[in-house]
Amino acid sequence: MFWKDNFKYLIILFLGILASCYLFYSANQRRIIQNNFIINNAITRANLKFNKELGKANIVMETMAFFFKSNDSVSPELFEEFTNPFMIGLPGIKALEWAPRITHDKKLLFEEAQQRVMDSTIRISKVDSISGLVLADKKEYYFPIEFANPVSHLKSVIGVDLSSDPRNAYTLALANRTKNIVFSQPIKLITAEKQNHYGFLVIKAVSSPLENEVVGYVLGVYDMTEYIAKILDTELKVLDIVIVDEDQNKIPLFSSFSEDRTIDISDALRQKALKVANRKWHIQYFAKETFANFPHTLESYFLLLFGFVITSMLGFIVHKNDSYQNTLEDRVRLRTEELENSNKEKINLLQEVHHRVKNNLQMTSSLINIQKRKLTNKEAITALEDSQSRIMAIALTHQKIYQDANSKTVDLKDYLTDLMVYQRKLLPTVKYTITCPEISLNLDVAVPIGLILSELVTNALKHAFEISSEDNQLHISVTQEVHEERLITIVLTDNGKGLHKNFDPSKTKGIGFKIINSLCKQISAHLDYTSNGQGTSFILSVKNLKNII
Repeated sequence: MFWKDNFKYLIILFLGILASCYLFYSANQRRIIQNNFIINNAITRANLKFNKELGKANIVMETMAFFFKSNDSVSPELFEEFTNPFMIGLPGIKALEWAPRITHDKKLLFEEAQQRVMDSTIRISKVDSISGLVLADKKEYYFPIEFANPVSHLKSVIGVDLSSDPRNAYTLALANRTKNIVFSQPIKLITAEKQNHYGFLVIKAVSSPLENEVVGYVLGVYDMTEYIAKILDTELKVLDIVIVDEDQNKIPLFSSFSEDRTIDISDALRQKALKVANRKWHIQYFAKETFANFPHTLESYFLLLFGFVITSMLGFIVHKNDSYQNTLEDRVRLRTEELENSNKEKINLLQEVHHRVKNNLQMTSSLINIQKRKLTNKEAITALEDSQSRIMAIALTHQKIYQDANSKTVDLKDYLTDLMVYQRKLLPTVKYTITCPEISLNLDVAVPIGLILSELVTNALKHAFEISSEDNQLHISVTQEVHEERLITIVLTDNGKGLHKNFDPSKTKGIGFKIINSLCKQISAHLDYTSNGQGTSFILSVKNLKNII
């Protein structure tokens, strides 16, 4: 019963929740699509910027190599003036340096020259295992750093022999052999403020024009963290980036994740293998949590809440409308019951009225009987009997109405049957037949027709038959024509002696035909007759059909 009564509200609730969830999902899905577009756009821009900035680094090294190849003598001031624009314009660059080739026999001259320039003791040194500086081992030639920009921050690296570090020695030899720009493996920057910064060296060998022998190396020192932060500042708001060298994948060149964060490479949205001179970097892009997680936008929650509110309002409106409809239906049902009860009371009252009228008519007939017994004049007795016959014709009509559940109409066939049963008392030997379809008449037309037929039957029983015989017959035939007028025709036929030749209903002395004519006018009926020696037929046609049901 609960499900039946509340099914409509459950459907509204279900559809409302479904629509709200769809709006919530759609709003977040739009944000996911936007985020994916932003992420893909950021990855594309990052790849383009990598290629562009690395191209700049190559140009700088080529330019510096040409500078030293074209100038036999370069002072620290000239080097600083030449490299300052690069230091300002290139992102992430920490130093630009020059390391000439110094043979062992010229080592002392190099150190004395640097002492005069730097106004401090300078020795050709190397980096030991704990990142300290010690004197370089004796060998045939060295590649100590002679110039460095910015010199104010890099005084400590002046004189450091690049070839003393085996890793740098391999890179220098590669640059000398290929005569191309080469990149070093990831290195930990000595001068970085944060010791977890890694970078790389960009090295170009400078050869003498005539002997085709390397005379030194120009190099740039890049801080990868600062390099990425400057060229990809916009993209890092969307992406986390990890860059590893293929040969040194345990040491990331760069990672925007915190040090304690465990990185799962399978979570990377995209990976790009970038060929950087002699090295191969693998760049892995990860979406920031803000873009990777389900958006949960404010708009989506507003739409979800809006959907719930609309659903609640719709449910409330439907419930209120149902309550109003139920109240209205209850009122209609109550009013209908009242009307039905009132109608039943009226029907019962009307039936009671018909019953009492019938009883009163029978009482009147009984009084006439009492009066008739005291009379000796035959004409007076006959007059009273005719009156009794008319009263009983009316009483039969009221009896039929109150006996029938439909108290508004009289069944014509039943009425004619009862009328003949009563009228046969005048001549019990007569045989009668009735042919009548189902026709119902209302009270206004039933009483006049009953009185007319009663008069005609009484006259037939009194005057049509000279002797009482079982051959005497009386037949009533009723037909109803189905057309525009729908006439009802009642034919009363007897097999008596017939009417005399000069018979005229309008000139008879008795009041019977006067009553018949008067009643015919009342219901707009027409009475006709035919008569011969074998019997008489009266034909009653009712033309006024507005009272016929």
